[in-house]
Amino acid sequence: SEGGDILSSLVDWVISVVESTPPWAVYLVVWGVIYGEAAALIGLILPGETVLLAGAVAAAIGPTNIGWLITGACLAAVLGDWTGYMLGRRSGERITHSRLGSWIGEERWNRAEKLIRNGGVVAVIGARWIGYVRTVTPFVAGMSQMPTKQYLFANVLGGVVWVVVVGVTGYAVGETIGATLLLYLGFAAAVVV
Repeated sequence: SEGGDILSSLVDWVISVVESTPPWAVYLVVWGVIYGEAAALIGLILPGETVLLAGAVAAAIGPTNIGWLITGACLAAVLGDWTGYMLGRRSGERITHSRLGSWIGEERWNRAEKLIRNGGVVAVIGARWIGYVRTVTPFVAGMSQMPTKQYLFANVLGGVVWVVVVGVTGYAVGETIGATLLLYLGFAAAVVV
């Protein structure tokens, strides 16, 4: 069928792009988005999960090394959230009352702060698995003066588990249906942006 031929051509094109993309470029995009997700609120525009999944699929079908991808993504997740936490601690009130803060909405900020105050470590770890919540949680934890040691523990544990689970899942699925999944993830990312 003609639709099948178009999809097949697109999949072949995606494979050729992935195979010709240098691994450093994949690392840079994945690590940068994951770091920026919480540090600069990029997650409100482009979810880190989607980019991590796409990078892991690219590793499954191209020259990118999944071990380096996951190791760097763990560091990026922990450092990005630590940056967000420190920003929230130092300038949380200014952020929530800025144009961006009002775009997020006072109700969301209040709900997130209540969640952090009541849930502590469990809330920070659990937030990793919920898109927009993952993005604002570090700021809110810093704003609410969550103890630093407690936050660091939750940040490292949550970040490493999240990256490993999402990255390994993307890699395993990528080995099975690779380029087709990458194509759909690309379309999803384009729609989100």
